[in-house]
Amino acid sequence: MQDTWLADVTFILARPNYLGNIGSVARVLKNFGFERLRLVAPPKNYKDAEARKMAVGAFDILKNSQVYATLSDALADINIAIGTSCAKQRDMSPLPIEQIIPKLTGNKIAFVFGEERNGLTREELERCHHIAMVPTSADFPSLNVAQAVGIFAYELSKITIAAPTTAAPLTNGAQDDDFFNQIRRLLDNVGFTRDHNREKINIELRSLYQRSHATARELDLLKGAVYKIDEKISS
Repeated sequence: MQDTWLADVTFILARPNYLGNIGSVARVLKNFGFERLRLVAPPKNYKDAEARKMAVGAFDILKNSQVYATLSDALADINIAIGTSCAKQRDMSPLPIEQIIPKLTGNKIAFVFGEERNGLTREELERCHHIAMVPTSADFPSLNVAQAVGIFAYELSKITIAAPTTAAPLTNGAQDDDFFNQIRRLLDNVGFTRDHNREKINIELRSLYQRSHATARELDLLKGAVYKIDEKISS
């Protein structure tokens, strides 16, 4: 029997292209007792025959999957997003999931997988709090998305947590988005950002913030401080 904390784990496929992969992911999730599947900008016919065929016995997972227009929408209620990549990121070092998960139970956790050819974009990876990867051959590092999901689901199913953490709740994606809209406005107002560097600066600042795993209380303090600064310079 799985630990109850696993019920808070969601798997997200960002921009999947192939119906067979979507169905295969649904099946492998059911193999390991997971039920939460979210799809970002999937094909319109994502529940058609090819997906159903590959979902053998797990059509309920496919049928109940939630569809979102953007990754930010899919992460709105998620406290910790873990992006997956076959390539090491210099400034976001991949970690084994057994090191990440025990510190984060008691929160809503999502594992995010990118589209089949190129995986997650740099911007999507920056939207995640951690990056995890499956060690594979350097000569052929890329896994089929359903294979990758299966490996992560299996590894998660082996992790036993004695009791969920009782620490203060962390922020979720919607709260973080709201805060960084506030930050963007402030940085523009004081002339810190320009058209040529705005996105790069915002992405790097958000990555720095997300690695801190702020609590809801800490975010309230930050938002209050930013609001007062903005109010002062606008008066």
